[in-house]
Amino acid sequence: MRLEGKIAVITGGSRGIGRAIALRYAAEGADIVVNYRQDEAAARDTVAAIEALGRRALALRADVSRRADVRELFAKTVAHFGRLDILVNNAGINRVCFFEEITDQDWDDILGTNLKGPFICCQEAFAHLKERGGRIINIASVAGQYHGPKTVHYAVSKAGLISLTAAVARYGAPHGILVNAVAPGIIETDLTRDELRGPGGQNIVALTLLKRPGQLDDVASACVFLASDEQNYMTGQVLAVSGGAVLP
Repeated sequence: MRLEGKIAVITGGSRGIGRAIALRYAAEGADIVVNYRQDEAAARDTVAAIEALGRRALALRADVSRRADVRELFAKTVAHFGRLDILVNNAGINRVCFFEEITDQDWDDILGTNLKGPFICCQEAFAHLKERGGRIINIASVAGQYHGPKTVHYAVSKAGLISLTAAVARYGAPHGILVNAVAPGIIETDLTRDELRGPGGQNIVALTLLKRPGQLDDVASACVFLASDEQNYMTGQVLAVSGGAVLP
């Protein structure tokens, strides 16, 4: 129970990687706020799964690109659970297309959710974390390390998130707030499973050293490590969970 008694907010926590992190955190003893923007049913299903593990959970709607929503998200978290210990900035969107096809709206939407959102969440979380310390974990992407090519706007947003991680770590250090990022590579989910079995997906998998996609728990376990007291001397770092797709 490496997260016994901790309170964690996971943005975009209703499905995919966010849900996997939520369930692993709950299994390790944390109580969870499952943030969602649209799919309330999925959020409530995740809450039910957490409660089945014997932990407390709360589903809260918030658009992370809107400061008023984020401020309310943390206010409700603290009102319900009494404090905040861990923030996981997982909410993100993508629209696959080539560079010349990206519209201004695509750019604004993706940068708004993927980069502005974590920036706002980090700022607003600081007010609750500064007194006790805590952990912020940003879910970046290997795309932010190899820069596209069919997701230029997404790659830029994730590269920016990696930079934001290092910058915020500087401000968090005096208050005991450790800020790190996890950069997943090709992860098998309900949304990617069929694609990964096709020719295009196999070509992407071939880029990894391990020649296979990662699993949701590969990402979730890295997030548990960064949130736990097993490490107290890492901040401003990026853990690549990519099967060796990108090497330093």
